[in-house]
Amino acid sequence: MGQILVRQLDDATIARLKVRARERKTSVEALAREAIRKAAELTVEEKRAIVRRMQEWSERAKVSGVPQTPGVDLIREDRDR
Repeated sequence: MGQILVRQLDDATIARLKVRARERKTSVEALAREAIRKAAELTVEEKRAIVRRMQEWSERAKVSGVPQTPGVDLIREDRDR
């Protein structure tokens, strides 16, 4: 896993984080990790944009004039052999 070093936090901020961590019976690092994880979550719109790009790529990958077999059918066929 990666690491991040956060510099230039003022002393008051660090003190508040320590108090909050003590109240929640956790560490300052755990609080920071959770805040960063939440900040990095994809929004619904970002997820939809990813799906749209995947669908567009899938359409471009199709070979014109060749019937396409749904992937689920191929997986079942392979599984049942």
